Amino acid sequence: MRKALTIGELLVTMSIIGVIAALVLPSFMKDYHKKIYTSKLKKTYEILENAINQACTDNNVSYLGQTQYSKTGKANQQEFLNKYFKKASANATFPFAATYKVINTGASGGSGIESDSAYAKLASGEAIALSCSPYTYNGTTKQECIISVDINSTDGPNIGGRDFFRFRIDTTNNKIMSHNTSSDCGNDQYGHGCFTKILENNWTMDY
Repeated sequence: MRKALTIGELLVTMSIIGVIAALVLPSFMKDYHKKIYTSKLKKTYEILENAINQACTDNNVSYLGQTQYSKTGKANQQEFLNKYFKKASANATFPFAATYKVINTGASGGSGIESDSAYAKLASGEAIALSCSPYTYNGTTKQECIISVDINSTDGPNIGGRDFFRFRIDTTNNKIMSHNTSSDCGNDQYGHGCFTKILENNWTMDY
């Protein structure tokens, strides 16, 4: 005598699988997207690092601050982006979203792009903006460059610390750093501190 599952038993089994999937899938997809965001951020970081090193090599200097690209003025930064980054063919429109959300509150803020920033959309899909100006800290003034990056341009989720990050270059040593400390991550639309937090966790977005 052959035995098999009845239609009722199959329906119960499928219902249980459906409930489990509904509970597990959102968490899985969230972690999956975080890994994608981190991977793209790391790629953009490496592109930026290579561009800085190449600019220094071409100008026979040690640091970006010794080149014309870090001098105050949008034209200098635009020249740097045009020369050392592979840009998308269609690059006329502003490649950043109009507003970005805050992780901790969900509130919307401004774009976080300096009005005097040079910008470009890269062939690989990222948007990058660059602005350089004097910066004074603890009584010492030096030239600093602000970098804003959206790893997927205007596509969502457009959240600071998820797909949008803002950090800076110390032009006296070429060090790429986050604004503020890792404890500030998630408190504004700029993603301040999130780059540091990701680095501290070995390129893992655990927030």
